Amino acid sequence: MWSGISRQAWPLLLAAPVIAALPLLLVRRRLAEFRSLRHLPGPKPSLFLGNMEELLAYGHGGRHEALQALHEEYGPLVRIHLAWGSAAFVSLSYVSPNLHKKDLDSHRRADRTVLARSLMGVEGGDLHRTHRQVLSPPLTSRGVAERSYVLTDVAGRYVDRWKHADEGYDGLQADLRDWSVNCLSAFLFGEDWDLGADLHAYHHALGAIEEEVSFRAFHPFFVRWIFPRRRLRVRAAYRQVAGVLGAVLRGREQRAPAECPAHRPSGDLLGQVAGAPWSHEDRVEEMMSLVLGGADPMSYVLSQALVMLSQDEHVQEKARKSIEATAPYGTDSADGTEVDPSPDPYVRSIVYETLRLFPPVPFSAKFTDERAVEERGMSIPPGTVIMWMKSAVGKNPDLFRDAERFNPDRFSTDDEEHATINTFLPFGAGPRHCVGNRLAEQQCVVMLTEILKNFIVVPVDDIEVTFHSTISVVPSAVPVRLVSR
Repeated sequence: MWSGISRQAWPLLLAAPVIAALPLLLVRRRLAEFRSLRHLPGPKPSLFLGNMEELLAYGHGGRHEALQALHEEYGPLVRIHLAWGSAAFVSLSYVSPNLHKKDLDSHRRADRTVLARSLMGVEGGDLHRTHRQVLSPPLTSRGVAERSYVLTDVAGRYVDRWKHADEGYDGLQADLRDWSVNCLSAFLFGEDWDLGADLHAYHHALGAIEEEVSFRAFHPFFVRWIFPRRRLRVRAAYRQVAGVLGAVLRGREQRAPAECPAHRPSGDLLGQVAGAPWSHEDRVEEMMSLVLGGADPMSYVLSQALVMLSQDEHVQEKARKSIEATAPYGTDSADGTEVDPSPDPYVRSIVYETLRLFPPVPFSAKFTDERAVEERGMSIPPGTVIMWMKSAVGKNPDLFRDAERFNPDRFSTDDEEHATINTFLPFGAGPRHCVGNRLAEQQCVVMLTEILKNFIVVPVDDIEVTFHSTISVVPSAVPVRLVSR
């Protein structure tokens, strides 16, 4: 203002109060956000950082533990304010019927800036439905069952490797991450995927993209512009993964062009994507989203299942007896082809129990700008992100008896509790639930079956395990040893 008066620069003089008022308007908006949610239980937020201190109490990789602690203190519904510039959210430790409603869309803050062309990033509605219609056929229960032999074949390669490993072998965690990528990619892309590929750089690039998605989900939009090195790193990682998947797609298009009259879909997802009316970039990014959404989460589920089995010999032995009682490998009487036996239901219960206690993606979020949402007699204002904290749901004693105990029998029809996967929804809810949930389940069941058939899982006590959280949780090691039977 003094500059405007001294220089008789009246436009600058008039602009000065506007510039000075802008922070006041932003503060007023922030305080209005606080007031709109103050009737909900939760910790007191700071003006700029909100509740970031509480969310990071267990470190960047322990946000799920921090939220679990907040639920223990404040109850089944907790309101949280992120740093300035991010929408507030409400975390639930139960599965609400509201989460299934079509007018609640997925909170795609990060996905739409990193994977905007994929199911993870596109807006809900017609475009989202057409993408799912293309991807769904190979990923239905029937589609997965018909090509389950691919999962068995990949699992067998790793079982053979572990049979010849010495007692001090410490590469189990790296092998499980390789297995998840190879297993997922071999199923999705068929013979065009190179099972012998060097996956180290590929994993590193996938991890960088996951890290960026997680970072953008919990920070204001402007933060990514403050850290240009992060943006350059994720762009390089994106190009690297897109190069690998683009080569896979071009290989399929050259080998079986869609316009060839003799070409028939091969039954894998790559055939569906190659024939979709999308651009090359859309096809590559959709494949990228499927690999990102399934690789690390499934390796985490399997590693945690092995840890729990190593600590419970009774469950291990019961699973082996159940596996041995299932139908052996045989031939299909219709065409004489070799078929896999039906998945053992008890092994599937082990996978469900692991998902309950250790959800690989600890939280999912939805929102609507159209209406307020009622939860437990309290009104949540429009625009608030509603999140269900999956680990809190899985350990909620109101939902699961003896909730901290590893007990696969709770998913058995013979058990009086008879829990179901719908009680905690590890793969999401509503129209945007995980399109590959059937594949993810089968992938883990097949590998766990092969391990239990060939090994005894024993605990190792002298390994320190740390966890890193991106889209999913990634452990630094698996503290078990596989002893050949």
